[in-house]
Amino acid sequence: MTRMYLITVALAVAAAAVAVCAPAQEPPAAALDVNPTVLTVNGQAVHAAEISLMMQNIQGYLKSQGREATQDEIVQVATQRIVEQKLLAQEAQRFGVKPDEQRIAQMMELTERQAGGRDQLDSVLAKGGSNRTQLEQMFREMELGRALIAQQIQPTVEVSDPEIQNFYNEHPQDFQRAEQVHARHILIKADPAADEQTRTIARMKADQVHQRVANGEDFATVAKELSEDSTAAQGGDLGFFEKGRMAPAFADAAFALQPGQISPVVETQFGYHVIKVEERRPAGTVPLEEAKAPIRRVIVNEKTNVAVGQLVNTLGRTADIVFLDENGQPVPVPKPAAGATP
Repeated sequence: MTRMYLITVALAVAAAAVAVCAPAQEPPAAALDVNPTVLTVNGQAVHAAEISLMMQNIQGYLKSQGREATQDEIVQVATQRIVEQKLLAQEAQRFGVKPDEQRIAQMMELTERQAGGRDQLDSVLAKGGSNRTQLEQMFREMELGRALIAQQIQPTVEVSDPEIQNFYNEHPQDFQRAEQVHARHILIKADPAADEQTRTIARMKADQVHQRVANGEDFATVAKELSEDSTAAQGGDLGFFEKGRMAPAFADAAFALQPGQISPVVETQFGYHVIKVEERRPAGTVPLEEAKAPIRRVIVNEKTNVAVGQLVNTLGRTADIVFLDENGQPVPVPKPAAGATP
């Protein structure tokens, strides 16, 4: 069963899946199962709530890209992805791949926050006939697939120097950059809405910071000690950045400095900054040597995606995938045409 065949199969159950996955108003009193099994993959059940969650992910992605799709199209893609996810998770288990429990816990925590808290998440899941255990199992399968790819597929991908050179030559527009500076900063936070006294105290602290580094104290050491930014542990290191990436006042001050120079105190919406520029890069073409690592990552990802697609095709050919109607009965689906591409 190929990926294209999975889409064809999904068409046969799209209408039924829409009925069970679409958000309901008030469920009929006679409804006994709001989260039925809609298909099985090698005997493993796939519930309506899983399709629904995947549909929400797809809809969110399409919205972020300014794209639209019909409900049937979203059901088809969601069904295909769920089937592929199950196949990869099953293959991971066959290889003895273990999921990263910490990553699963982080996904659960993020989902809770996005839902507005634990109780709100439980309520949303319950309305769809699902629960926290099923959601965690879905995340575990996603993590198993990711781990399989990272441990069994990606390490086998090879990228040659000629491939990197060809990519560099064929995508010259991707290796043009604006002027950049490499800077550090020390931030003393001050909320724009804070009262004048609070902001005055913050400004005095920033002035004291500036005095210390201007008198020769090591900038990174002072940043680790006093900066209230997340970069404090790295000595305030911001790496290289283009002017448009920073708040205007911050960018103007940073790009006015030469390597080794320190700015006066700069005020932005985040508070008060003291900035030191370490290096400058002129606008121009990124050299091949500098571009090699990111190019390699792009090619590895492309080859990995191809390999994953081939693996899914292989697994799908022998998989026992059964779609079920609202009564739990197998749905007849068309077989691939004779001579069709496998």
